[in-house]
Amino acid sequence: MYCTIQQLEDRLTVPMLGQRIPETGAERTRVLTSYIERASSHIDSRLAVKHVTPAPASKLLEDICLTVCLWQIEADRGSYSEKMPSRVQIPYDEAMKTLTDLASGRIDLPGLVDAEGAAAGLVVRSPVALFNPDSPGMEFF
Repeated sequence: MYCTIQQLEDRLTVPMLGQRIPETGAERTRVLTSYIERASSHIDSRLAVKHVTPAPASKLLEDICLTVCLWQIEADRGSYSEKMPSRVQIPYDEAMKTLTDLASGRIDLPGLVDAEGAAAGLVVRSPVALFNPDSPGMEFF
């Protein structure tokens, strides 16, 4: 996970977070941990196109994780207007742009390791050629 519950509380402040997450005790911890895990998975899914994940801890990824958490909390439990508040949407849009830039290699983050032979977390293999020297019957050509 790229951020902690304490960092999430510090970013949003406990009273404001309490308006969105009314659960208490272990249930509150479970809910907040779930948001952090979802945000971290979102980050990993974007970075895995080019890099080994999970990525090393960094302030940039921490900030992106917090931003994604806050956006998701607002989307799930926020006001019921059709439009996301700009105080949440603008940082989220910037975080997604930064993730896209990291995944494409446009910007770099110290400690990120390029994934070799992988795309989006999947191993990439070339198909076997239909007519290669080892194919049955090719000895006649």
